[in-house]
Amino acid sequence: MKPPAEKIEVQDGYYMLIIVQDGVVKHFTPNVSLSHADFVKRSVGTLPADAWVGSVTKNDGYLTAINSFTFYQNQLPAPIEIQKAVQAQFC
Repeated sequence: MKPPAEKIEVQDGYYMLIIVQDGVVKHFTPNVSLSHADFVKRSVGTLPADAWVGSVTKNDGYLTAINSFTFYQNQLPAPIEIQKAVQAQFC
């Protein structure tokens, strides 16, 4: 899915898979039964070098982007520029 113009509400405890490129959430899906690899393949084919893929979740009211273990070998919070893109798109 391509993001709409308005912010999308993420309910507490929910996850979405996302791709961020050029400081903007380009693709997302609430279908967390997909692996990050399958999500990338279905959305863009192969992940562009300047793009990031991971998950967004809200826990206790805090919205956070988490790195994809498949692509980055860790599940740490994403870099600040990714967090800003997520905050701009989701609430």
